[in-house]
Amino acid sequence: MTALCGACVRVLPVQRAAILIRERDAGLQPWAATDSVAAWVEAVQATAGQGPAVDAVAAGVPVLVADLAETDMRWPGFADELNRVEVAGSMVAVPLQLGVVRFGVLDLYRAGPGKLEPYVISAGLHIADLVIAQLVAGSAKSVHSARQWWDQPLTSRTIHQAAGIVLAQLDIRAPDAYARMRAYAFAHGLSLAEVAALVVANRIRFDT
Repeated sequence: MTALCGACVRVLPVQRAAILIRERDAGLQPWAATDSVAAWVEAVQATAGQGPAVDAVAAGVPVLVADLAETDMRWPGFADELNRVEVAGSMVAVPLQLGVVRFGVLDLYRAGPGKLEPYVISAGLHIADLVIAQLVAGSAKSVHSARQWWDQPLTSRTIHQAAGIVLAQLDIRAPDAYARMRAYAFAHGLSLAEVAALVVANRIRFDT
């Protein structure tokens, strides 16, 4: 997945690319990114539960943002975090979708504001097809095995582990455990991955 993100930057007039995967109960989770800035923006969307990627997956169509500095009316929680570190530029979120199944989203970023050309969006859709093909092939190989779990990024595994801890602490359903962690992260200015690491280290408990 990281290689595909890198290929986007090499062949398209974009400076960053990232992939989020939709996971049951946990929602969208960062999977791969070309650099720390793209990874941070993806983490913000995953934590806030809002942003271009979230809307792209929900609607099943690409979502364009001409200026990331002007998103407060559409996604206030997402915008607050971006404004805190003054992230600028433009982006398009391309859904990873096969029929009615929505796997996640491919985000393409440009360093400066402005609308992306139609051919960039078209190319993004073609690359999204490649990502979906790789996801489907990977799922087929991992049937009846634990490979799918271990192939996940370490942060994703930590988030799932932390959700299990919170679930046990509060005796709640899995979706509610993820929601509790996401709310804590948003309230304390942390990423979901940071909160998960603190839960696993027993530095945060939800039953006290």
